Amino acid sequence: MIRHRCNFGPYELTLYQWEASNVENPPPLIVGHYLEDPVLLWRQLNQGPYPCHLAVITGVSESEFLPYPCPELGERFSSAQGPEYYHKLTTILIPTLKALLSAPVAPAPIIAGYSLAGLFALWAAAQTDSPFERVISCSGSLWYPGILAAIALPPERALRSVYLSVGAKEKNSGPKMFREVERCTREAYERYQDCAKTLVLNPGGHFTQVTERFYQGIAWTLQEWHRT
Repeated sequence: MIRHRCNFGPYELTLYQWEASNVENPPPLIVGHYLEDPVLLWRQLNQGPYPCHLAVITGVSESEFLPYPCPELGERFSSAQGPEYYHKLTTILIPTLKALLSAPVAPAPIIAGYSLAGLFALWAAAQTDSPFERVISCSGSLWYPGILAAIALPPERALRSVYLSVGAKEKNSGPKMFREVERCTREAYERYQDCAKTLVLNPGGHFTQVTERFYQGIAWTLQEWHRT
């Protein structure tokens, strides 16, 4: 396993590099947030048929995953630095990750996130200057007020694939607001058009088998990558 690690301000960047890369058909870089066990995830991916590079970014605050504030939900959601973090991610952190690689990489990265980071992944993919063509949102916090409008793709944006998942028990647990997550995720799924997409209903609640859910999302996305 080839692993690179560096720090940039409050963020720690860990990069797992695919050892044998085809120069003519380089693998994609998957940029993940809130990965529970990246080492286990990387081992699982290494046993699969499709190559990729996996980047893990930690040290991102919760507010940096929020595209806009919702103070009516309380102090936890009263500030949002999502746009600022998106700018850092796309202009500094991803170029830094690519520079760490000693192997070829495909131009367009894949963004993956869990919970609030899953919300952020869908929002980031909808920005007009977004480098992301494929997005993985596992148990994304799509109960967040107004988020379905915020993740809508503008006319000039098109995605290649969207992977959505949610726990089957999430609609029955937590605050009333959180219980809307399955309904909102299904509505988001219906809104994506003209791209490969899937919605997976996983067993358990919000924090059940996080690594396995990530693996399923990445494996499906890599399969679609090689199919097109």
